[in-house]
Amino acid sequence: MKNLDYKIAETIISPKIEELINNYGFSKKVVQYLHSLKKDITEKISYFFDDDDDKKAKNIKLALLRRYEVNVLVSNNENAGAPVVFADSSLQSHIFGNIEYENKMGNLITDFALIRPGYLHKANGGYIIIKAEQLLAQPSSWELLKKCIKLENISINNSKYNIDTLPISTLNPEEIPLKVKIIMVGSQYIYSLLLQRDLEFEKIFKVKAEFDSEIEKDRDNTANIIGLIKCYANKNNIKHISREAIIKLLQFSSRLAENKNYFSASMSNMFKIVDIANYYAKEDGCDIVGAKHILKALKEQESMHGLVRKKILDMYRKKKYIVDLRGTKVGQINGLSVVNYGDCTIGQQHRITVSTFAGRSGIINIEREADMSGSIHNKGVMILAGFVGELVGRDIPISFNANVVFEQLYSGIEGDSASAAELLALLSSLSETPIKQSMAITGSVNQKGEIQPIGGVNDKIEGFFDICSLYGLDGTHGVIIPNTNMDDLVLKEEVIDAVDKGKFHIYAAKYISDCIEIMFDDENMGKKGVLEYVKEKMMKRLVQYNNILKESNISQK
Repeated sequence: MKNLDYKIAETIISPKIEELINNYGFSKKVVQYLHSLKKDITEKISYFFDDDDDKKAKNIKLALLRRYEVNVLVSNNENAGAPVVFADSSLQSHIFGNIEYENKMGNLITDFALIRPGYLHKANGGYIIIKAEQLLAQPSSWELLKKCIKLENISINNSKYNIDTLPISTLNPEEIPLKVKIIMVGSQYIYSLLLQRDLEFEKIFKVKAEFDSEIEKDRDNTANIIGLIKCYANKNNIKHISREAIIKLLQFSSRLAENKNYFSASMSNMFKIVDIANYYAKEDGCDIVGAKHILKALKEQESMHGLVRKKILDMYRKKKYIVDLRGTKVGQINGLSVVNYGDCTIGQQHRITVSTFAGRSGIINIEREADMSGSIHNKGVMILAGFVGELVGRDIPISFNANVVFEQLYSGIEGDSASAAELLALLSSLSETPIKQSMAITGSVNQKGEIQPIGGVNDKIEGFFDICSLYGLDGTHGVIIPNTNMDDLVLKEEVIDAVDKGKFHIYAAKYISDCIEIMFDDENMGKKGVLEYVKEKMMKRLVQYNNILKESNISQK
């Protein structure tokens, strides 16, 4: 009777199995599986018949029938082309797949139906995009990924995963052939580290694609960005954006790039402004987003991240930061710095003072003596000695002491963008020529007196403008910047308006002599070259210092 059941079952099953073999006969493993499936169903044909109401028998039947299910890990039928997968996690179980377990009577049990695919399975035959920073945060994932690339297969092995309890039964799935393009996204810093620390990295990832953070401002790129803004507006049901508003958006993009000849490649920041401007347009009941809405959105964006700026300006208003914006002083000048707080960048004014007297120690950087100065700033201060030495040291012996200090600076300083201000304060102190306190300067200087470009020029100008505005602009206030930073100017509307009205001034200097002509306040300076005039006054003072030192040596003897 049993043999008869087998023959009847085989007669019923064979046509279906043959149909499957005809469809999937290109794979020997599938054909082999179908033959095994046919044999297994034939031998267990009795489980397919209806049983009585015995609950235990039904559970046994359901458990048995589960063996005939198909666990489809990945199906790309709906894709029009090769799959493109973005891996938003770098855990091993997420990238390489995992085997889950069921808890039965305190034991961890698994079977083929609990095998889960990873990102590599889903991307097989296509592309996978992985963030380098996340991947390197999981060292075991990085090593396993390299192994999969080299062996060209994906293996799921639970011995590699963190399983706290040893499972009673486990699986060892067959390795799956891997053919995938891996795109790893990261910074230049991470790329350099991998290149230096991992010998296999360059062999595995042979193609490097660099993306610039800036986009050159030309006709085609401008049209493409405008089209992108239009596409974003249509996709998100944003009101039409006027021509004037587009201009303001493009100016904002150039401001992010810190150069008027480029746009920023960070489109998300621009879209954020579009969203806020659209809200204000709806609030005003306007049919289009106008320039006033963009400007309002920019102010709102600034106020969202402007608490630190407000606190700093309050300290200037309450005179906790001491600042002189009127009159003239010898050996005192307004320097500018920029501080990045992550979500906002703030330009600040710093009073720089220099005191000179007879001695042989030369220029002393007080910040360096107090371990508050970085190496680049120390270099900038040392350059001052080279300039002064070439200016007057060829004519007379140089013997003097000079103390250079940033007043009210408690957090340390780095960079050489204040070296021009320090040099002017030093020349002022040695020549006893007063400096206009309504002006500020930013820029580095070399030993030949050339003013060199610096970073953060817009924030520095606007920071000093805000401070001057607290005390009232009277037309004497202004900033000197390096001539080579002219293309970097993308200033706020209020600063541009003040410049147009003559209440605030921006000067571009190429040499230190240009700065002296603007900053120093001496009526006799125009009668001859400004540098020669300052040199003569310096030499008189240095001769006095030399005489003091000679008399001191004679008295000591």
